[in-house]
Amino acid sequence: MKTAGHILKSKSCAAPPFMLNGWKHHTAFLLDQVRRWSKKPEQLFPLFVAKLKMLGDSQFDIYNGDLSPDEIANDIAKILKGFNVYEREAYLQWIERSPQLFWQVNISDGSEWTLRKAETGDDEISDEPDECYIHIHPARHSKHSYRLKANQLRTALATLIMANMRKEKPGLPLLNKVRQEYLGLSPVTKPLAKEIFTVLNDIAKQAGIDH
Repeated sequence: MKTAGHILKSKSCAAPPFMLNGWKHHTAFLLDQVRRWSKKPEQLFPLFVAKLKMLGDSQFDIYNGDLSPDEIANDIAKILKGFNVYEREAYLQWIERSPQLFWQVNISDGSEWTLRKAETGDDEISDEPDECYIHIHPARHSKHSYRLKANQLRTALATLIMANMRKEKPGLPLLNKVRQEYLGLSPVTKPLAKEIFTVLNDIAKQAGIDH
């Protein structure tokens, strides 16, 4: 599967007018970033940590199906055009007509997506809110998605990248060093670390990274 090659400074991995935060909502995009950053020198590690702010602080659903970000966006665009609500003003009015201020749609691979309005101040929005006004993410319990805790994923990613930059095996001392010195999180004991290493090992396996 080929992911969209959008500039990393953008928060969206799909083309405008869609806002899709690939770091927390698209597995293939996330794995591609892991591969890229694993090859960089250790002095760039703080820049990687800065990217992890896009994971937010809560739980979220991440898509792991076969569609690329732009394929997902194109499927949703067809639906919105069919409803005659694709253009910005029509879309915003359509969202506002929903009692919960979002709608959900099913796309070609059977996955379900939540559609919201991108608003200034939302950690999900792009730097150009007028341009990227269709905020999308997988619906909870959607087909081809799974749920993750932000701090567990943040810790797993940071530990894996640091270990690869240093060309060493990730272990509990490195994990807690990363949490305390770079992520501003408290150290964890072995039981919680076990959960984090499960996430770390799964990501490394999917990304094809030795660790």
